[in-house]
Amino acid sequence: MSKITRLERMRFSILTKDLSKCFLCGKPKDHLHEIYFGKNRINSMKWGCVVPLCYSCHQGNNGVHHNSQVDIRLKQLCQEKFMQEYPDIDFLDIFHKNYIWLF
Repeated sequence: MSKITRLERMRFSILTKDLSKCFLCGKPKDHLHEIYFGKNRINSMKWGCVVPLCYSCHQGNNGVHHNSQVDIRLKQLCQEKFMQEYPDIDFLDIFHKNYIWLF
């Protein structure tokens, strides 16, 4: 089993304990979404920066992949929670960007 496959199977969320319902609307989840993607996808899985999303909130017209405001807000919420959950770890050392101060 590859490292990524193992991480995908062990995904958890620091934003919610209920991975069965969409974090944004409460409908049954269709996908687990890594909040920080690209080179940070593995870090998202490692540190619990994952949320369950229904298809509409994930890939629909106003979903996180098509609505930058929703995407940035999830990143901000997760950064704030990360700093609470892991007070001795510098978010910027891991994810290399401060999303809280974007606006």
